[in-house]
Amino acid sequence: MRPMKLAAALLCLTATLGPEGAQRRYPVGAPHAGLPVPGATWAPYHADPEHPLNRVFRRAFLAELAPAVVGAALPSEAPNEPLAARWMLQWRDGTAADARLYGGDGRQLPRERFDEGEAAALAADLAALTDADVSALRARPALAVLFQHDLLRLVQRLADDGEDLALVPALLAAARRCALPREALLALPDALSSAASTLDSAAARAYLTRDNEFREVLRRSTRLFDASRTLLWSRLYLAHPAGLDATASLVDAARAGEAIEVPIGTRALLVQGIVAVDELGAPCATALVADLRLQTLANRAGLSAENPTTSRDGVDFSMLQLEREGLREQVDPIRPGEHGELVEGAREGHHARSAYRIVNDDDQDLFRDYGTLKHTTYRAQCTLCHRTTETPEPELGGFPVLRKHAEPRLAETGRERTTLAEQQLSAWLARVAAR
Repeated sequence: MRPMKLAAALLCLTATLGPEGAQRRYPVGAPHAGLPVPGATWAPYHADPEHPLNRVFRRAFLAELAPAVVGAALPSEAPNEPLAARWMLQWRDGTAADARLYGGDGRQLPRERFDEGEAAALAADLAALTDADVSALRARPALAVLFQHDLLRLVQRLADDGEDLALVPALLAAARRCALPREALLALPDALSSAASTLDSAAARAYLTRDNEFREVLRRSTRLFDASRTLLWSRLYLAHPAGLDATASLVDAARAGEAIEVPIGTRALLVQGIVAVDELGAPCATALVADLRLQTLANRAGLSAENPTTSRDGVDFSMLQLEREGLREQVDPIRPGEHGELVEGAREGHHARSAYRIVNDDDQDLFRDYGTLKHTTYRAQCTLCHRTTETPEPELGGFPVLRKHAEPRLAETGRERTTLAEQQLSAWLARVAAR
């Protein structure tokens, strides 16, 4: 291997390393880039990897299974094929040979069901959580919120699929145990603001300047942004390159159904955060951002393998996801020592990684949250809805929020979407309780 190629490979590798040097995801350029590495250590909620909190997480968010469909965008599918006009829409049925490990410390929940032994092991791990464990978790409010969120997401998935319903009462009971008072939930800091200044990410920079450059836009709540399915609030911001007034005019024209052409340089910022459930069982939108995506119309040069954008036809994305373990390292006074022992306080030379992971265009995932077990790349998944070619509305530049039927309008208070999310989650909780 040439020195330059070796250096690039090492750079890719170190991007996936945790503070102890354990590679958790395959690096950029690898055949399975972004997917979890079998045998990696995932310890999001406690420094001891075998703590019941971590075991519960791994049983839900790591699963070896065969995808229902496999995308042609994967390098293993057509590594030498020219870029086809509908490349992001090309699929084949998955087979047993496509089975591998999916999930990890990210947004996608691959688990759909458990076999008998897996269900028994999860129930045992939930039962193993002591009052002391729960008290220690509640003492770190952000982690308590995330653990509750993971439990409720699993409840939603199992209830939605009608699978393993016998596990639901234990999952709900554990979620209630780690619930916090509403005042504690409202006092949670915005972890992304403190992390964004250290991230080399266009999305992070846009987040820090959103109040000066963007206008918040309300729209119809599709299933991808409905808190009864995601347990998240979602806020969307739009920025016209000519400034705030031009953004308002563009949104008004789109709502009225007028003919518009989105200019190059237009950006959209999607922010999604955790809706927790407080001690009284009421939903509460927190400041904890779980997912951030910046979309930019970079050019209208057309579809080409040489077009450097995410969509290959002018639409670019920059994405961040909250990682539980990175957040734990910032708030947890317990850290692993040199020989695996647990010690108090930060060790000399120990540097906690960011709480947010930069997601690369060609990172792979199992996009179950979008309807089925689809194995593809983030590039292909984003391009399904955001592109300028092979679409009936190329003039919108890949911004579906500006379709008339999306009913876009400017936010007035900034609380509309978080209030709606709380209402949606409340309705879901009522349905679960009625089962």
